[in-house]
Amino acid sequence: MFYFLNKQFWTQPWLVALFISSLTVVIFGRYLLTSLLYRYILNRISHSLRNSLTKHFHQIKGEIKWAFFSSLVFAILGTLCLLAFQHDLTAIYTRITDYSLLYFFMSPLLILSLYETYYYWLHRWMHTPTVFRIVHRVHHDSLKPTVFTAFSFHPVEAFLQFLFFPLALLFIPMHLSMVALVFTVLTFCAVVNHSGFEIYATRLRRHLIGSAHHDLHHQEFRTNFGLNFTWWDKVMKTESNKF
Repeated sequence: MFYFLNKQFWTQPWLVALFISSLTVVIFGRYLLTSLLYRYILNRISHSLRNSLTKHFHQIKGEIKWAFFSSLVFAILGTLCLLAFQHDLTAIYTRITDYSLLYFFMSPLLILSLYETYYYWLHRWMHTPTVFRIVHRVHHDSLKPTVFTAFSFHPVEAFLQFLFFPLALLFIPMHLSMVALVFTVLTFCAVVNHSGFEIYATRLRRHLIGSAHHDLHHQEFRTNFGLNFTWWDKVMKTESNKF
């Protein structure tokens, strides 16, 4: 069943291709399911959002297309992570007792905090004019983001965003279940941040990035570069004065 756990798996190119294809379907399916489910919940809450899917049909169609390519890029890099893991090149562990329970539960916060730093500076770099035109413009074609904008990236941007994890997991110990949790959290947060509907209370918005914060980034382009937390925008004074 778990054919990919056998090291001989790598000698069969068709099995590797099958694994990449299957992982692409899983990643893309999780994105679609999360987006559709969250959209359904919002439709039940807000009457004003119900007609926007039809209104933005062509935009959404493009977003889903780019999301598929992003999922493929994520799957290829994920497969390389598997290769490194099977050759004992990563710090990923499978026995909870290898580290303390405190570290087990704190490790996702550590990796998310480090990724926040990586993403903030990557995001600012992607807004330099030349890089923006080639790499980041695809994402900003969605002037009014929808839940489907969450994975709408040029393949180069998808690669740069995901690259942090293969590199970080070479050195930072994480249990395999916590790795899966981090990717699930990031998918959910990306959908929430692009949904066009703010769910966070005012106090939480000082620290957590929701739709209101990220919508301003898509409108102003030069502010609100953070991913899930506001601290880098506050420290670097790049938070919008409208927020």
